[in-house]
Amino acid sequence: MQAVTALAHLRAIVLYFLDPSGQCGHSVTEQMSLFNSIKPLFNNKPVLVVANKCDVIRIEDVAPEDREQLNVLQENNVPLLTMSTLTEEGVSDVKQQACETLLAYRIESKAQTKKLDGILNRLHVALPKPRDQKERLPCIPDSVWAKKLAKSKAAAGQEEMEEDEDEEDETRGKRKKRTERDIEIEMGDDYTLDLKKNYDLPDEYKYDIIPEIWEGHNIADYIDPEIFAKLEELEKEEGLRDEAGFYAIPKIELDSTLMDIKKLAAQIREKKEIMKQESRIKKASTKPKLPRTATPNVRDRSVGRLQKEMSNLGVNIDVESDKANFKRTRGRSRSVSAPALKRMRTDSEGGARSMSRPPRDKSGVKDPQTRIKLKKIAHKAIAKKVGKKGLKGEADRFIGNKMPRHLFSGKRGIGKTQRR
Repeated sequence: MQAVTALAHLRAIVLYFLDPSGQCGHSVTEQMSLFNSIKPLFNNKPVLVVANKCDVIRIEDVAPEDREQLNVLQENNVPLLTMSTLTEEGVSDVKQQACETLLAYRIESKAQTKKLDGILNRLHVALPKPRDQKERLPCIPDSVWAKKLAKSKAAAGQEEMEEDEDEEDETRGKRKKRTERDIEIEMGDDYTLDLKKNYDLPDEYKYDIIPEIWEGHNIADYIDPEIFAKLEELEKEEGLRDEAGFYAIPKIELDSTLMDIKKLAAQIREKKEIMKQESRIKKASTKPKLPRTATPNVRDRSVGRLQKEMSNLGVNIDVESDKANFKRTRGRSRSVSAPALKRMRTDSEGGARSMSRPPRDKSGVKDPQTRIKLKKIAHKAIAKKVGKKGLKGEADRFIGNKMPRHLFSGKRGIGKTQRR
């Protein structure tokens, strides 16, 4: 009953099914009394009464007392339909009748609301009024008429035409467009792509040579008709000049000064290239800049060294000339020393410096070749040890402890669990 009450809130049509045969266990009188009891719930809703199982018994064959109750429905404008779910007789009619009734009900309910005026104000149907008695037929272009006529002719003669896939499209009744691929297959090796045939120009202008344009001017407008004759005259004149040696490059005779300059330039270029190569070698070297056994180099600031380096670079420095500034340099004067605080010892003698000890890698080995061989053996042994033991290097002395005794000894009590 609650489900029936819920139907009152839906904008739907109500279908009430009857069983005139009584096979459901209820008579027609009981079914009609149930319908009359719930009928108030269906106010303002379309209702259809459907008599099912018409394959068992027809409405005309129902008992007279049951027939009278069914006639009461028709008197109250309640439609009565018959159907059979077993043979599907009348099912589609019931569906169609229910849909049409529901649609008419919804349209009628919308027409009674205030929204109808707003909806109608949006719609405007224009009906043109005739100006005169002239008959104005639809305008169809001649090209459209020609296409329609061609289609009708093609459809009429389609049965007589030969089935050729390359030239005829049977589905449309007209010839296919000849593509460039079809032309290429027909011509074979003689095929060349012709793009000018698709130009939007008349046929007489499609293959004309297009003149070149320069700075907005057409070159063809400025062509001299005697240009070729003048060109021949110019070529003859240039030929005579060439034979006379007008364009010949004169040989330059170098004197002694120019030869010296040329040699000096070659030396400068060679020296620059050597310096570049030495710089690259120094940068690529991974050896230490100054080994432990090397003696410190004393920086030489003499004039002779400068003159030698500049001469190697190709620059001659005249030390004796007045422009040179080497003679006017003044040496640093000796500063006056402070008076001695103690008396000098003239009687004592300083001890002689003893011989330095040789490096450890050279001690005990006098042969340089043997020393190199021993170095290689030592490097291999160190690399093997480092790789085998997983050390960080030769000086790695780390001794690890995976399980410290103070953390893994004894029983775990209630407390002190923050460290274990």
